[in-house]
Amino acid sequence: MAEKQKFSAEQKLNEYLLKHYNRDISSASNIQLYTALASLTQEEMFNRRAKTFTEANKNKKVVHYMSIEFLLGKNLRNNLWNIGEEQNVRELLANNGRDIQDVYSVEKDAGLGNGGLGRLAACYLDSLAKLGYPAFGHSIKYEYGLFNQKIIDGKQIETPDEWLDTGSVWLEEREDESVDVLFGGTLQQNYYDGKLSYESIGATVIHSVPYDMMITGYDSNTTSTLRLWSAKAKNKFDIKAFDRGEFNDAFKDKNELEAINKVLYPADNTEKGSNLRIVQQYFLVSSAMQYILRDYFKTHKNLNDLSKAVSIHINDTHPVLCIPELMRLLVDQYGYGWDESWAAVQKTVSYTNHTILSEALEVKSMYALEKIMPRIALIIKEIDRRFRIELGEFFKNDFRRIEQMAIISGNNVYMANLAIYASYCVNGVSKIHTNILKTRLFNTYADIYPGRFKNITNGIAYTRWVSQSNPELNKFITKLIGEDYYKDAKCLEKLKEFADDKEVLKKIGEIKYENKVRFAKYLKKTQSIDIDPSWRFDVQVKRIHEYKRQLMNVLRIIYLCNKIKENPDENVTPQVFIFAGKAASGYVIAKRIIKLINQLSVEVNNDPLLSSKIKVVFVENFSVTVSEMLMPATEVTEQISLAGREASGTGNMKAVANGALMLGTVDGANIEIADKVGHENTYEFGLLADDVEKIKNRGYNATDYYINSDKVRCVVDKLNAGLGGESFTDMVDYLLGHSNYKDSYMCLADFDSYIDAHYKMDREYADKELWNRKSLLCIASMGYFSADRAIEEYVSKIWNLQKNED
Repeated sequence: MAEKQKFSAEQKLNEYLLKHYNRDISSASNIQLYTALASLTQEEMFNRRAKTFTEANKNKKVVHYMSIEFLLGKNLRNNLWNIGEEQNVRELLANNGRDIQDVYSVEKDAGLGNGGLGRLAACYLDSLAKLGYPAFGHSIKYEYGLFNQKIIDGKQIETPDEWLDTGSVWLEEREDESVDVLFGGTLQQNYYDGKLSYESIGATVIHSVPYDMMITGYDSNTTSTLRLWSAKAKNKFDIKAFDRGEFNDAFKDKNELEAINKVLYPADNTEKGSNLRIVQQYFLVSSAMQYILRDYFKTHKNLNDLSKAVSIHINDTHPVLCIPELMRLLVDQYGYGWDESWAAVQKTVSYTNHTILSEALEVKSMYALEKIMPRIALIIKEIDRRFRIELGEFFKNDFRRIEQMAIISGNNVYMANLAIYASYCVNGVSKIHTNILKTRLFNTYADIYPGRFKNITNGIAYTRWVSQSNPELNKFITKLIGEDYYKDAKCLEKLKEFADDKEVLKKIGEIKYENKVRFAKYLKKTQSIDIDPSWRFDVQVKRIHEYKRQLMNVLRIIYLCNKIKENPDENVTPQVFIFAGKAASGYVIAKRIIKLINQLSVEVNNDPLLSSKIKVVFVENFSVTVSEMLMPATEVTEQISLAGREASGTGNMKAVANGALMLGTVDGANIEIADKVGHENTYEFGLLADDVEKIKNRGYNATDYYINSDKVRCVVDKLNAGLGGESFTDMVDYLLGHSNYKDSYMCLADFDSYIDAHYKMDREYADKELWNRKSLLCIASMGYFSADRAIEEYVSKIWNLQKNED
């Protein structure tokens, strides 16, 4: 084990409290205790970071992980756990009459992300630190996170997420590493010594200041660095306007320029919002690329070893502009030729694709790029021109295929195409997803570059999502098999030895019930909603989106309501249907689904017969912290995307690792989870990916399912009649394809199979010992889905890193 530096918690904590607040542990407020503990934890992390950058480690290759999102959640507990002090501090506070949970509750989630993409990035930085690999994450220091979600009259209302109130304590300003980023202006061509160069005239200059957040890994002296870039106006305010008394105008430019880092994902359904997203993305990549190259050339005289010193990894398409920005810097600033620069880029940049959904494969307007970053637009045009020549040679001037693969087409820039062409490696995030990339979505690229595509199935940070989030389960696991699984999650396989131990199975059920009680108390406290922890918790928590098919889940609940009304004596498993997730602020249909869920809740909860058997709940403002409570309480995890549409999923991993049973389609990581835990321990349903494509190719006719299925017809008719006093004929039109906006995720095609899977699950749930046995086998079989395994695969297949020396 790595040598740990204890920070003498009691003495140092009291010293800090006395110095800053004239308090001791027993009299300090919770916010004072939080600030003190965070500061002392930071001090220990500084010590570990110093070890990361020792003489022996300073020349190790570093991965720079570029992501528009890092969904960290809360930091204090995770950092205390990783440095080995969580239990010590818990006992210290208890001995002074204080509850550590009260201190944890003070911290706001660092909401620098939306969902799985950002949470994955956070897990990977944690794992890189734990395993001892040198790594930087790069993102934006958003003043506000995605948004706080309130449900008012069944509708989503967005309010600002002011995470920095408590999050700033973890940030270290690094003005010494600042850079300037240029936007707009006009290009002037210059010839000097036979070389063409470009100068930006009249550009707007944004000063970019990095703020570093150290990310710890369990029992490791290595820390990852999350570098969050913040936009500062070069000129603070217009002094002349201020002197004239035009106070608003004096700060106008400053406020507009610093809007770059105001909020994550500004709504892009307007030209202004879409352009702001482009500005955010370029601000991030330009800041990071300038830093990376400046740091590299401090110790290197030429470009030859760039790919040996750094690996630049693009997490989804948002940071793809780092490719032309690298070219701009190498050609314009450092004076290298195009061919030499391009060769260096193609050996240094790698790319993870996270989706096959067309709306998530970003397409940027060339008009916008020319206006916002004219030099970058020119570089992209040159990359496209050269790529078309290369494609023409390979495809013998098959112009249809060339246009399909081109980076620019119809005056739009296809960011995924640029990423694939420029990267030395492209990876998918589950076996089926990677296969779809190679055989369908980007098959022409795979024909040209057959070795470029690799699969690395996603993973989760076990110490956070099991050890910390589920303390009672963690205690029981360590009692049975020890703590080895903290370092190697595959050690959980040892739990299979207890699959037939009745006392162990009983305890598994008791732990699940305790976690349900804990979540029920949270829901009562935060939303004044009562749920019965003795009822089954059926959970679908994820971003609200058509492809996640929350709508199909709603239809299933409506079907169950109809059955209960038809036969009040029907034997129904008492259950709570729990939904949670945020809809993008401009996503009309997703917000309508939230409204539908809440109206269904009104319908069920106001009916004495229905509410005696089932309950429908929408948990507002879903976050990492809420998920850490809900995943251990989940008994059934709904993973019901249309086959071939979910790239991977990590919510499925978190829930099953905590003993939930998965009800899911044959899609994304569901497939690999079922393979690992045993298909008999999951509930699979629905079309296969190949079947989906056949239906899609011949044309999906939803009306056929309405005509031919009694189950479908009864729920659609109920939607027409309305729920909770509100009509949902618009959703009927959407489902049946009677409007311009149609259900392309085929909810009705899978509906009958979905209902049948639930019936099978209900029968088996009635046998508690059988259910607990399945739950235990799931926990024991999920070690493969550790972020540590995924990172080791990235290291060996893509990044070629070496571990730091402790």
